[in-house]
Amino acid sequence: MKFLERLQRIELEVLSALVTWLLVSASAVYLMWQSHSYSTAQTLLAGALYLLFWVFWHAATREREYRHEPTTRLVLFALQWLIIIGLYFSVPYTYTAILAVMMCSILPYVMPFKFAVVLSLVVSLPLWLVYQYYWQREGMLITATLFWTFNLFALVMINSMIKAKQAHTELSIANRELIATQSLLTEATKQSERTRIARNIHDLLGHHLTALTIKLQVASRISDGESKRHIDECYGLAKLLLSDVREAVSEIREKSHIDLHAAFTALQKNTPQLNVYIEIPTEINIDNVQCAEVLLRCVQESITNTLKHSDAQQINVTLEQQQDDLTLEISDNGVNQKSALTLGNGLNGMTERVQALGGKVVFNRDEHGFHTQIIIGTTA
Repeated sequence: MKFLERLQRIELEVLSALVTWLLVSASAVYLMWQSHSYSTAQTLLAGALYLLFWVFWHAATREREYRHEPTTRLVLFALQWLIIIGLYFSVPYTYTAILAVMMCSILPYVMPFKFAVVLSLVVSLPLWLVYQYYWQREGMLITATLFWTFNLFALVMINSMIKAKQAHTELSIANRELIATQSLLTEATKQSERTRIARNIHDLLGHHLTALTIKLQVASRISDGESKRHIDECYGLAKLLLSDVREAVSEIREKSHIDLHAAFTALQKNTPQLNVYIEIPTEINIDNVQCAEVLLRCVQESITNTLKHSDAQQINVTLEQQQDDLTLEISDNGVNQKSALTLGNGLNGMTERVQALGGKVVFNRDEHGFHTQIIIGTTA
């Protein structure tokens, strides 16, 4: 059961590469071992070179970023190429060049596609030269050309896959932000409508009731007997009704705050590749639409940065209110190997939005992940 669970976690691309490498390396080593033309040392050397190739290929294709990107991956690519050249001199079977196809699949991730195509042509030259002049094989120029077309095919497919993945990511981000913005707009519309109703009740009904109580108070003073008693009862009812209206207006205004939890939840539901945990106390009241929008944009940008630049599986969003300040804490559990924290367009945009409201932003990165603290006054 544990083996099956681990197998399911392995990406299909890596699994197919592993099967390809196993078939190429195992068959070549087996044929050399069965043949009487090659010594045990030569066979063991070939096996060691095959194993080293897989180690470097697997290191070059890992998802987690290296401290020096893309230099580290280019170095690993160069080491793979040297190992393949060593295999060409050690193994008499030309299908070893299949490993060069695996190696070229790395290039679109670290350089422009045009440069990758040129480099793939250079990579194919040793196959022709070594087997043509070292192993004295005929027709190796055609063989090398055919293998180069395989390299080219791999480059085109990987480049198309990268573009499709980027397009899907951008579409997912846009869709997530659209849903969250729609939720915030709905809350802002509700707040505006509640405020309008409260204002109309206060200005119209409240004004007329106030005038009515004054008129009844005057009428009570100039009346006597049974009429005065009825007028006083009406005056009391009018005062009670005016009090109820004021309480209703106050209650409507108190409940006209923006529910940020709904907008944040929209972000949470539309980020399946990342576990987003949101904690917003129900007693937090935000009346300023601009403040609510800035908080939402900051959470959006944090989630986007985590997806693009981190291998985090979880991000925590906590909103707290202390007196007149709102504090937004955003933390992920990603491991980032870069030594210095560089503010890109996204982080600078967050800072500018918060500072426009008189708030402040603090970014911090440690071994536990990336942390963002945003403090904005509720009166902003």
